[in-house]
Amino acid sequence: MNIDLMVKDETAELEAVILGIGDDQGKPGLNNPKAKAHWENGTYPLEEDIKKEISQFEKVLTDNGVKVYRPNNLKDVSQIFARDIGFVIEDQFFVSKMGVDARKNEIEGLKEIMKCFTNVWDDIPPGATIEGGDVMLAGDRIFVGESRRTNDAGYEYIKNKFNGKKEVIQIEITPNENAEENVLHLDCAFQPIGTDSAIVYEGGLFYPKKIENYFAPEKLIKVTKKQAYRMFPNIFSISPKKIVIEKRFLELKYDLLERGFEVFEVDYFETSKISGLLRCSTLPLRRKY
Repeated sequence: MNIDLMVKDETAELEAVILGIGDDQGKPGLNNPKAKAHWENGTYPLEEDIKKEISQFEKVLTDNGVKVYRPNNLKDVSQIFARDIGFVIEDQFFVSKMGVDARKNEIEGLKEIMKCFTNVWDDIPPGATIEGGDVMLAGDRIFVGESRRTNDAGYEYIKNKFNGKKEVIQIEITPNENAEENVLHLDCAFQPIGTDSAIVYEGGLFYPKKIENYFAPEKLIKVTKKQAYRMFPNIFSISPKKIVIEKRFLELKYDLLERGFEVFEVDYFETSKISGLLRCSTLPLRRKY
């Protein structure tokens, strides 16, 4: 079976996606400040709750006609956040070079699905790191976050791959190890929605005004530090008009509705405790163009 890949942006009508799984997570993945804080406070999420939340998300996707693929289960390996371990640009699949050693074997859960892809790149050079949460597509532009997980060499890799074909823009993320202020990936502080808008947490970006070079100020939904901690930017677009959000994001919901979006709500509160939400859980394979 061949799976045709095509992803040019974050919002075109979704046809096929890999959705992470919550099974057999093994030891808690305490590789970011937020997850560590919940572990220390005794509020770290239960596996059964995460599985229930992902199932709700899957139903929204399938109800909207999306073909959903799932990783093969790996014993004692967390596979919730499929976004980070690989990403699709145009018709090419890129295997990420993970910034955390503990996550490097997650790609094994996708190997069977990857056999169905024609173009697979696993050539990111030594010393370079890049994770899918830091790669944001917007048509002829690719935004790449500079974070603790994606370095300059990772950015240069993408820039060289698409030299002359796309504008590759580096967006520097403000480093902070405080659990309430940490921004793990670019998609925790910035995400395009619709055809010309975006959600942005300016406090998570070193040069926040850089975003206004590409999006008109009135087209930006700006979120607060508290909202960013709850992961407001990390929603997921099924189409230019359909957006899935965490059901507690009431302020964001009403803003989106006023802007003409159709909003789907799912319970993802427990999953958010490990510093990932809806975009983090998904790895889009094909959108409709």
